[in-house]
Amino acid sequence: MSESIPNSTSARKPVRMCVRCHRITDAPVVVAEVHQNSGPGWNMYACPQCASHFPPVPDVIDLFPSRRGPGEDGAE
Repeated sequence: MSESIPNSTSARKPVRMCVRCHRITDAPVVVAEVHQNSGPGWNMYACPQCASHFPPVPDVIDLFPSRRGPGEDGAE
């Protein structure tokens, strides 16, 4: 047995397909999050070269309207 056995403690690199160029990449970048009304959502990935062609993924908290009125910064 001259084959080396992979170390079970080493983490596997994530491998995803780029949503733009359809190539397999081992350095995926999240470019979109798809949310579902029922069931789990999923992430869309791009390779590092194509990731700059997508807008930044918004923070989910920024999507909700603010409950503060004009001129209120939350300080008491």
